[in-house]
Amino acid sequence: MRIHLSSGYRIYYLEQEATIVVLLCAGDKKSQQADIRRAKHLAEQWRRHHD
Repeated sequence: MRIHLSSGYRIYYLEQEATIVVLLCAGDKKSQQADIRRAKHLAEQWRRHHD
């Protein structure tokens, strides 16, 4: 998801069963690659504890 405000913030999230949305992290274009890695790591941790 991207918010068109200022520098265009990106929000990374996990949608579970089409109803639960958990915000994982957010950032701008400059930190995008690191943010994606962090979001994937957090999603994996969340799945391990909630599956």
